[in-house]
Parts: sequence; structure tokens; C-alpha cells
Amino acid sequence: MTSPSPGMGQNAGATGMNAGGFMSGGFGRGLLGGLVGAGLIGMLFGSGLSGGLGGLSSILGLVLQIGLLFLLFKFVMGFLRRRQPAHQGAAYDSGAAQAPRPGLGGFGGLGGGTGRTVKLEISPADFNVFEQRLGLIQKAYAAEDMAALRALATPEMASYFAAEIEETAKKGQVNKISDVTLLQGDLAEAWSEPESDYASVAMRFSLIDTMVDRATGKVVSGDPVTPAVSTEVWTFARRPGGAATDWKLSAIQQT
Repeated sequence: MTSPSPGMGQNAGATGMNAGGFMSGGFGRGLLGGLVGAGLIGMLFGSGLSGGLGGLSSILGLVLQIGLLFLLFKFVMGFLRRRQPAHQGAAYDSGAAQAPRPGLGGFGGLGGGTGRTVKLEISPADFNVFEQRLGLIQKAYAAEDMAALRALATPEMASYFAAEIEETAKKGQVNKISDVTLLQGDLAEAWSEPESDYASVAMRFSLIDTMVDRATGKVVSGDPVTPAVSTEVWTFARRPGGAATDWKLSAIQQT
């Protein structure tokens, strides 16, 4: 596939000419029309392209000259087309399956490699750990326990938690979370890469979630009595072939 010359498509559109076909452009038709016109004028006035056209032999000579010029023009245009650069907009196929990545609507993200991926089977023990991680991480976050968060999450996620806690502290507040209950959990996808295993789980849960003034303990926002219901996609990571207890939180997508 070759790319058209700059401006060629715009000129064709401006003049209403069809794209494609030999002699379909303005330049080609102008050249051929000029040659035919010159020959006809030469016939009318007794002179031709080569000094005079008379009778049948002159007409045949004109046709022969036009044919030779036609072949020459076709050769030149073909040569110019072959010299144009290849089209650079073609799709690229790496030949390796890429792992889907969940969108990031909340904390953190996946570092994720670009190597070949395979589907990963998740066991009941893995699901039990995912549910436990939900409660333990919420509890550690509310207590601002960074040591526990680093043990339960990847370094990237722990850094996001630390930034959130620091930002809340600057406002003189603390995020209090309690009564976390998993209502429903569904596996979205699970895959294995050379560097890590991943599992994304859609979790619907309820919790008491409030913002409290650090100095007075007064509730600034949130309902301290009625649980709020939230649905989030949590992505966990572990070393390839690791145990269920090796899963660490690597991303949260808030829906």
C-alpha cells in the first residue's frame, strides 16, 4: 500500500474529479487534451505536430505520436508511484496476547508487563483471601496503619493510601470505617504473566463510612448509623504460582 502524494486528494475533491484510473487527474487529462487539440488544430490549418499533417497518412502519424506519448506518460507516472513512501498508518500486530487492564477509577494501578499471558484458575481458597483482604485493608486504612497496608498491598498501592491519609490529615480529619460486610463477589478476570499473577474481583459490600474531625471527634460527613453500599473492582497480584495468602491488592476501580 502506498500513500497518495500530498494535496492530491484535496485537489481532486475541489475540482469534482474522480479518484483513480489512468489519466483521471487534471494533469493527465490536460496533457492528453492538449495533444489532441494541437493535432486537430494542425489538421485544420495544414500543419501538425511535426511540421504538417495531410491526408490519411497525417492522421495515422498523429495517432501514432499520441500513442507513443501515452506510453511515455504511463511509464513516468508508474515510476513516480513506485518512488512514493509506504503508508505508515497500517495496524501493527505484535503476535503476543496482551492482558486486559481494568480502568482506574480510584486508588492505584497495575504495573503489568507486556509478556504473553495465560488464563489463571482461581480456587475457593483464593476467594476466601479476597474477602479477608477487603475487611483487613479497610480496617488498616481507617486506623491509618501503614505497616499493615504495606503488608496487604503492593508498594504502589501503599503509596496511594499514604497520600490519601496525608491529604485527609491536612484537613484535620480522619476517615473512620467499620462494619465492612461483603454482599456479593464475582470474578471479573484472572490471568498469569511471566512476572506476576493477577485476579480482578467485582465486590459489592456495605460499610459505615464517615469523615470525623480529629480534634473533636465530630462527624463531618457520612452516616454513622446507616451502612453505605459500594461496588468496586479490586485487582490482586502475587508472584507466579504463589499461594492464596500471597495475594496483595494492586488496584481499585470504583464503579
